[in-house]
Amino acid sequence: MLMTDSPIRTPTRRRVLPVGESGSLWETRPSCGIFEFRGMRLRLMVDDPTEVLFPTDCGLSLLSALDSDDAPGLEGVNALDLGAGSGLYSVALLAAGAERVTALDINPASAAQTMSNVTANGLDGTRLTCVTSPLEEYTPEVRFDLVITNPPHLPHDPSYATGDGLETALVARRGGRAVYDSVVERMDSFLAPGGTLLMAHSSLADVPRTVAELTARGYESETLAVFEMDIPLLAYAEHKETMLALLKERRAAGQADFDGSRFTVHALMFRRPAAATGR
Repeated sequence: MLMTDSPIRTPTRRRVLPVGESGSLWETRPSCGIFEFRGMRLRLMVDDPTEVLFPTDCGLSLLSALDSDDAPGLEGVNALDLGAGSGLYSVALLAAGAERVTALDINPASAAQTMSNVTANGLDGTRLTCVTSPLEEYTPEVRFDLVITNPPHLPHDPSYATGDGLETALVARRGGRAVYDSVVERMDSFLAPGGTLLMAHSSLADVPRTVAELTARGYESETLAVFEMDIPLLAYAEHKETMLALLKERRAAGQADFDGSRFTVHALMFRRPAAATGR
């Protein structure tokens, strides 16, 4: 499917991270990170980096985009952290005053790591519910005010398949769009009418297609910011050329946008209409 023309508002901010580790949005990495969000200094740990991915700048960029005066309010919301990983978004949401957060991830190691990071930041763990399930099989009892997600966006190849938590956090089958497609398909089941979807969307996975498909379902879209950075290939250093070759195939088909080893992350906000669309 070719990259689709669709209405994306002109981004209010564009940030270019320098090449290499000096460009990181994290103060320290890779198993411990300190970040500031809405005036609070928060800490994130990963006990075993082979089981749970320490968040990349792709994920952190969305919080950076939300750390502004014109960003949507988070206080009192019932939120779904979709693909919670180590709990980066769960920590930020609860610290910003979310009433409840459900952290959903297919990786069984995610639940304990997310709860650990929430309580380590002095936040109330009773406001967090962790669920281990594929998003395609998860049906909430009540739909959420807000959904936040940073889907995996790298193409799968058998040469570097591992089946562990790192792979599920970064790789989404050969085309790299599997989770994005599931998010679009399931969003009306997750998000209440009038609710907000916040997404860190990689340019390696056809941003305009996602925007067009959600727009067709009645959602309004806005680009909060765009971040240029290195493609996160450190975990796949031995297979860099294989992965880049797959990405070049997608770029030739109009389904990915990158330059050398640089790509962009679009911090997107979608609002579901207050009136049900019938889906």
